[in-house]
Amino acid sequence: MSAAIEQHYSIQQVAELWGVSADTVRRLFEDEAGVLKISMPSVSKRIRKHKPHVLLRIPASVLERLHTQQASGFRLEVQRGGRGVK
Repeated sequence: MSAAIEQHYSIQQVAELWGVSADTVRRLFEDEAGVLKISMPSVSKRIRKHKPHVLLRIPASVLERLHTQQASGFRLEVQRGGRGVK
C-alpha cells in the first residue's frame, strides 16, 4: 500500500490506543522515521512565540514497527523534558 493513502493516526489517537499520555506519544514518535510532520506557521505566530507548532501524523506501518520493537524486547527510553529518546 502506498504511504500516501495508508491510515495515519494523530498523537491523541495513539495515546488512547496505547493508554499513555499524548506527551509520551509525541516524545516516542517525534524523531521516528516515516512520521509525517505538518508545520503550522500561522498558528505558531499567534499562539506560540518560541517553538513552531508541528502536527504529527503517524502511519500505521510506523505505529506497528515501533510496537513490534517494544514487544520484542527493544527498550526505548523516553527522557523527561522532551530532550529526546535514548
